[in-house]
Amino acid sequence: MPVIIVESNKISLDKKREYVKALTKITAEAYDLPESTVTVLIKELKDENIGVSGQLLSEIE
Repeated sequence: MPVIIVESNKISLDKKREYVKALTKITAEAYDLPESTVTVLIKELKDENIGVSGQLLSEIE
């Protein structure tokens, strides 16, 4: 049973739905398993806790 853990900044519920669906599909295909065996966990981080190119994401946006 594959478990995918994604740590990311916040995204909309609609985008999360699309992302989880796509990750589930490709993972099930790669492992040759039914989609029902794939679990996706999304951990949303605050922008102030993410650094990109030497800057906090909260200061870039």
